[in-house]
Amino acid sequence: MQILKSAPRYQQLADLLRDEIASGRYTFGERLPSEPELCRLHGVSRGTVVKAFEMLVADGLAVRKQGAGTFVARVSLKREPGRLMSFSDTVAAQGRLAGQKLLSLTSATSEQSNSLGLFEPATALTRLRMVDGITTSLHVSLIPNGVMDSLPDQHAEQMRNTDVTDFSLYFAYEAAGFMIVRATEHVTTRLALPQEIEALSLQDPSAVMVVTRHSYDAVDRLIEATEAVYQSGHYSYEVNLLRSSVHTIPFKVHTLQ
Repeated sequence: MQILKSAPRYQQLADLLRDEIASGRYTFGERLPSEPELCRLHGVSRGTVVKAFEMLVADGLAVRKQGAGTFVARVSLKREPGRLMSFSDTVAAQGRLAGQKLLSLTSATSEQSNSLGLFEPATALTRLRMVDGITTSLHVSLIPNGVMDSLPDQHAEQMRNTDVTDFSLYFAYEAAGFMIVRATEHVTTRLALPQEIEALSLQDPSAVMVVTRHSYDAVDRLIEATEAVYQSGHYSYEVNLLRSSVHTIPFKVHTLQ
């Protein structure tokens, strides 16, 4: 480990482990090197390793199991039904950092349009989405060309820039005057397709959760159709259920004489 005078050693070690988790060297559920191993590898004290692990645990990237070691934690995007939020807003609301990697920006194919029920010329934006630097999902967003052509130049350029680490389509739509007020979602599970296995570095076969969303503005115009494919374990959907009525079951009280 290269020692930088500007940062404490435990922080440098935590950053190194964080980068290795983000790169996929250590994956969900995998045990991180033990304290003695890290001490030997990086020439640091046990106290330094303990503090580094504490930082990872505090950031939600690791969990410590008594007597077993420190393991990579599940990075899960938690969603609540009824709240319409973009991916970036959802991640930020959980105190995490959203990210992206642009894979392609092309004209939507007929297969993509038919799959998402968009029957007009559109642009397909394909990108990996990250939470705290860890890849969680593959998003394919179809944007009608009429909407795409209306985006301000600044946002259109950001969309095409592979160096942009995060980009919110909802924010770009609002800048163009398209206010998304409602959306429909369909959530299902299936086996990952070959291109999804490659993009998300999954084992074959792997199960994925697929969230299909259609977003509309105030005049019910379709602004975006997106298919988001999440790695198993990186998406949770929380629902609070209320029983509308409780049926009273008749009963008799027996009195002992």
